[in-house]
Amino acid sequence: MGRAGTTGGSPATTGGSGATTGPGGTGTGSMTGGATTGGTTTGGTMGPSDLLGLPPAMTPTAHLHKLTTMEFANSVHDLLGSAAPVPNVEPDLIVDGFASLGASSVAISPSGVGLYETAIASATAFAFADATHAASVLPCVPQSMTDTACFTRAIAEFGRRAYRRPLTAPEATLFAGVATTIGNQAGSSVLIALRHTVNAILQSPGFLYREELGTPSPQDGGRLKYDGFEMASRLAGTLWTSVPDDALLDVADTLVTPDGIRAQAQRMLVDTRVHRTMAAFVDQLFDAQKLRTTDKDPQMFPTWTTSLRDAMLQELELRIDDMAFTQKGNFFDLFQSRTTFVNNELARHYGLPEAGTDGFRKVEFPADSPRAGLLGAGAILVSHAYPQRTSPTSRGKFVNEMLLCRFIAPPPNDVPPLPPTLDPNQTFRQVLTVHRTEPRCAACHGVMDPVGFGMEYFDTTAKYRTTDHGQPVDATGDLDGAKFSNLAELGAAMQKEEVLGPCLISKMYANALGRVANQIDGPALDGLAVRFASGGNRVDAMLVDLVTSDSFRFVEPSQ
Repeated sequence: MGRAGTTGGSPATTGGSGATTGPGGTGTGSMTGGATTGGTTTGGTMGPSDLLGLPPAMTPTAHLHKLTTMEFANSVHDLLGSAAPVPNVEPDLIVDGFASLGASSVAISPSGVGLYETAIASATAFAFADATHAASVLPCVPQSMTDTACFTRAIAEFGRRAYRRPLTAPEATLFAGVATTIGNQAGSSVLIALRHTVNAILQSPGFLYREELGTPSPQDGGRLKYDGFEMASRLAGTLWTSVPDDALLDVADTLVTPDGIRAQAQRMLVDTRVHRTMAAFVDQLFDAQKLRTTDKDPQMFPTWTTSLRDAMLQELELRIDDMAFTQKGNFFDLFQSRTTFVNNELARHYGLPEAGTDGFRKVEFPADSPRAGLLGAGAILVSHAYPQRTSPTSRGKFVNEMLLCRFIAPPPNDVPPLPPTLDPNQTFRQVLTVHRTEPRCAACHGVMDPVGFGMEYFDTTAKYRTTDHGQPVDATGDLDGAKFSNLAELGAAMQKEEVLGPCLISKMYANALGRVANQIDGPALDGLAVRFASGGNRVDAMLVDLVTSDSFRFVEPSQ
C-alpha cells in the first residue's frame, strides 16, 4: 500500500505520464448586477452556452483521476460483494460542488495511505473468510497451491475488472508471485494467498486511479482519443460510479465509436447501479453535505430529528430518479410537480396522511398545497437555513449558483454579518430590506434575496407557516423581472429561465469529464443543449448524448 501512495501520487501531482496538475479551467463565470457575462459565440450567433458565463478558453490535458470516496466504496462492493465492510477513507476534495472535479487534481495523501490499507484489508477479510465467499468473488477457487491454472485465471479476471483493463504480463507475474510467496509460507493457505493478492491489486495505483490518458489518433487530427478500455472505465465511472462489469470489458473494442458506446450506455442505464450514481449527482448538486451537517434548535423545533433529515435527502433523490429513469419525462416539470416520495415521519412533517405500513412511497400533494415543485423539497429548504430561522439569502444563493450557474461573489470583509437570531418584532424580510440599503450589500443581495423570498412560507425545518414573528409571511419576489408571490409561481418562473437547461448540462458535463467547462467547450455544450431541449429535456437521453460526444471520447473537445 505504501507504494500505491507514492507511485500513484506522482503522475497526478507532477504531470508525469501525460497527466496534468489538475482539471483545466476554474470558476463558473462572473456576474454583475444579476446578469452573466462571458461565454462563446459560434459564427457570430449566440448559443445556449453564452448564458453560462464560461471562463476563458483553456485546452484540456489528460489527467489521472483518483477514485472518489463513492467510486472507491462502490468499486470494492462490486468486486468483493455488497456486504463487504468498507471503512471510511480520506474525504473528497470538492470543487464547484463535485467530488469528480477534485479527484482529477489530487493524489492520495501520506496520511490517507493507511486509511486505504485498513479499508481494503477489512473488505478482503470478509471476502476471503471462507471458500463460499471467495467463490462469489473469483471465477474459480484453487483447491491447493499447486492449482496454478486456477490461480492464473482468478488473478487475471479479477485484475482485469479492478484495473479496468487486462493486466500486463509483468503485472500478472507480480501478483502471481505474491500469491505463491504468501501461500507457501508455514501456516498459510489458499484463501490467505488469495486475500493478500487481492489486497495487493486493490492497494495499487492501477485500481486507486482511473488511468485515462488517451492516445494520438491520426484519423482525428492527432487528437488524444481514449481507447476501448479507457472508455469502459469512463462509462463505468460516469454511469455506475464504479468499475466496469465483464460484459463492458468484453466489448471494449467497440467502444471507439459512438454507436458502440451508445449500445453499452443504453444497457447500463437499465442496470440498478445507475440509481446510486444519480443519487450521488443529486447529493452534490443540491449540497447534501450541508444538509447532513445542519441542525435545528431543539427548543424551538422539538419535532426535528436526524431521521427526518435523512428522509428529506432520500425524498429528493427519489423525486429526481423517478423523473429521469421511471417517468423519463421533462426534468424541468419537477419545478411545478406535486409528486413526491415520503415515509410516515416525513408525511407527518408535510401534513400528508400516514400509511399503515411505513416506508417510502410515491404520493401527490393536494392541488391547493403550497408545497409545489422541487424547491419545496425539505432537503433544499432545510440545508439553506439556520438553526433558528430561515435564510432567503442562502436559499436564493443556492438557486442562482447551482441551478442558474451564476457566480455570487463573497461579501466584502468589512461588511458585518447578519444576526443568527432575529429581533422578535421584525420579520427576516424586514431585516434584509434594511441590510440591502448598504451599497456594498445591495448588488448581491438584490440577486439572491428576491428569489429566496419565494420560499418564505416554509420555516427552517421546511414546515409550512403563514406568519413570521407574528406578522404575515410575504413571499413575493422577482426572478429576472418575473414577479411571483409564492413557491408555485417561483417554480413557474424558474421553468422559463433560458439558462436552466444549459446550466444543468454544464454540471453533468463537468461531473462526467472531471473538469469545469470553459469557453473551449462552448460548441459541445451548445450541441448537447439543443438536443436536450429538442428531446423533451430527458436526463436519461442526455446521459447517452454526453457519453457518445466527442468531448467524452477525446481529451480535447472538437473545435
